[in-house]
Amino acid sequence: MEFTKLSAYISLSLPAIFIVGLIIVISQNPWFSFTGNALSDMGSIRNPVNYYFNGFLMIFAVLGFIAAIGALRNGLSYLMPLAMVFLFLVGVFPEEYAPHAPAAVFFYVLALTDIAIVGIKLGRSGTSAGYAWSVLAVITFALMLYLVKARVFKGLAIPELVGAATILAWFVYTGLIQLRGFKL
Repeated sequence: MEFTKLSAYISLSLPAIFIVGLIIVISQNPWFSFTGNALSDMGSIRNPVNYYFNGFLMIFAVLGFIAAIGALRNGLSYLMPLAMVFLFLVGVFPEEYAPHAPAAVFFYVLALTDIAIVGIKLGRSGTSAGYAWSVLAVITFALMLYLVKARVFKGLAIPELVGAATILAWFVYTGLIQLRGFKL
């Protein structure tokens, strides 16, 4: 199978992989609360089953990296491969280690910035949905900041999932347009 198609199919499958993986991880962590915890709490060194979360995150990041490289080759990404490297590092370094928090922040900043930049590029090339993606990326980032700063929830899981939802939707979009042969 050609790499572009493989990466596009991986892009399309990422939301399902994310949901199934998160369900498995949460099933091993019945104490977890979406409103009271960060997702990374499940990867804490204090958690005896932290390898479920950390392993899942690293596997997911590798798959995301493959999808992002395919998008990069087709002009549909600039920063997403690097964002996936930072996501991998979130799994390598549990929350108690210094590189964890910056890696998590860089993941979201790079991924959402990539969506905004490529969205503008798509819009300028005549793809009307491109500008909508740029706006969505900026709104997502602003919403995440608001939810964290205003302490709407005790934990970070909801803001993290808001960002993840936009990023996963973007992967589906880029996967679909790559399968149609679209390149920038």
